[in-house]
Amino acid sequence: MALEAKIDSSALDALFAPYDSSHSPGFAVGVALKGKPGYRRGFGMASVELPVTLSPTIRMRIGSTSKHFCVLSAMLLAEAGKLSIDDSPRRFLPELPQWADAITIRQLMAHISGMRDSLDLMLLAAGPGKSAEADDQFRLLASLDSVNFAPGASWNYNNGGYVLLSVIVERLSGMSLADFMRTRIFEPVGMCDTQLRLLDTELLPNSATLHVPNSAGGWTRGIFGPPVAGEGGIVSTVDDMLRWLAHMSNPVVGSAATWSEMRTPHATHGYGLGLTTNDHRGLATVHHAGGVIGGSSQMLKVIDHDLDLILITNGQSALDMYNLVDAIIDACIPGLPAVPTDATIPAFSGTFFSPTTGKVLTLVEHEGKQAMTVGGMTLPARRDADGVISVAILPTDLVVVPARAGDDVVSLTSHEFGNVDLFDHVEPPLVPDVNLLPGRYESKAAGLSANVTISQDGALTVALSNKWGNTAYGLMPIGPALWQATAVSSYPMTFTIETDPDGFRLSNGRTERLRFERAA
Repeated sequence: MALEAKIDSSALDALFAPYDSSHSPGFAVGVALKGKPGYRRGFGMASVELPVTLSPTIRMRIGSTSKHFCVLSAMLLAEAGKLSIDDSPRRFLPELPQWADAITIRQLMAHISGMRDSLDLMLLAAGPGKSAEADDQFRLLASLDSVNFAPGASWNYNNGGYVLLSVIVERLSGMSLADFMRTRIFEPVGMCDTQLRLLDTELLPNSATLHVPNSAGGWTRGIFGPPVAGEGGIVSTVDDMLRWLAHMSNPVVGSAATWSEMRTPHATHGYGLGLTTNDHRGLATVHHAGGVIGGSSQMLKVIDHDLDLILITNGQSALDMYNLVDAIIDACIPGLPAVPTDATIPAFSGTFFSPTTGKVLTLVEHEGKQAMTVGGMTLPARRDADGVISVAILPTDLVVVPARAGDDVVSLTSHEFGNVDLFDHVEPPLVPDVNLLPGRYESKAAGLSANVTISQDGALTVALSNKWGNTAYGLMPIGPALWQATAVSSYPMTFTIETDPDGFRLSNGRTERLRFERAA
C-alpha cells in the first residue's frame, strides 16, 4: 500500500511544544502539501529583548540555503549566453591566480573546485563579529598561492567558491547581486519579504535577532562580521520560502534544463549545484540547509509526495533543527521504515591521523553513544554490529571501518566522496615536539601570521592574526609532530598543525595543509 502524506497540526504542535517559550529564541516553521500551506507557526521569541514572538511572516537568516539562489542567478546568465558553467572563473575574474585556470564555474557551484575557502581563512584569525570591506574576501582569494586539492579530486564545502560566483554575476549583469536576485528571482515569484542582506549590523524592518548562548545561561547577539553575499546572505520568511518551494515544483524562473543541472549530483552524497538530491528512508528529497552565527535553517522537498518543509531558527541548536525536520517528515508520512538502531556495543574512543591528507578523526562517546569529531565538530554517528561507523548528519557520506589488534582499534579506513583514506591511531608523545618552538610564523599569501608562546608552566599557545583581528588558541599534543589547537574563547574553533623543522601546516574542516614558514 502506497504511503499517503497528510499534515497533522496537533502532531506538529507537540513536536514544537518544548520551544514554545517567552524566554528564548525558537523556530519558525512551514509545511505545505502539493503547494498548499497546511501548517505555519512560530515558537519562541523573535528577540529575547522584546515581547515579540516568532511568526511565519518575520524575516530570518537562511544562511547557506541562499546558495541555490546564487547558482540560479549564474544559470540565468548562462541561459542568456553570457557564460558557460564550464568556463574557468578566471575568464571573468582575471585577477585570480593561475590555479583558477583549471577550475570551472560548475566546480565552484558543486564544491569540487579544490580552492581554499576565503571565509574560513578570515574567521580562523579574526573570529566572528569583526567587520570587513565588501571585496575583502575576493582580494584574499586573489592573493592565495595554493589550493586544498586538485579540481574534481574530492569534495569540500567551500564558501569562497560562492564569493567568486557572486562577483561573476555582478560583473556580467552590471547589477548588484541584491538587485539581480530581487528583479530576476524574488519579485517574479512573489517573495516580497526576501532580500540579500550583506551585514547583520544593518537594521532591517521586521527581522528576528540572532542569538548565541553564553556561559552564564543567557544570550549574546549573533553577528557574522564580514559581508556575506551569495554564499549565505539571504533573509526570508517562512511564507516566502513556502512560495519558493511551491515554485520549485513547476518553476517559471529558470529553464527545465537549468533545474535539472542544479539537481544532478556531482558528489557521492548527492550534492549538485547548490542543491542536494538524495534519499531519506526510501523517500526522494531535494534540500539545502544553512547556518549563520546564531541561527540555522533547513529547506526540504519530499519529491514524490510534493511535501514542502521550511524550518528556521534564530538561536536554537542546529542538531535540534535536523531532528525536528526528520520528525516532521515522520508525522506527515506515517509508515516509513524505522530508523536503524545502533549496535549495543561500547563506543570507540581515540584519535586517528592520515599522513596522506593530514586529516584528523576523533572517536568519542557522547551521552552513551558513538560520536565522531570531524573538523572541530562533534557529530552523532551510527554503528553496526561490525563496528562500522557512519556520520548521521551533514552533507557527507563518511563511513569509517576500524581495524583491530585484540581489543584495540589501531587504524581506520575512511570512505568519503568516493575517496579512500587510511588513518593511524596516534597518542601524545612522551618526548615533546622539538619542531614547535616559540616565535613567529607566517602564511604570507593567506595574510596570516601565527605567534607561538610558552607559559611559565610549559603550556603552548598560538595566536593567529590577520588584518581583521586575532584569536588565541591553546595547543595540545595529540601525536608525534601533531597538535590540536582550540580557541580560547566562547566561539568553538579548532584546527590541527603538523610540524617540521621549518614551520607547520594548518588543517581543519575547510582548509587543508596551509603552509606557515618560520619567520626570521
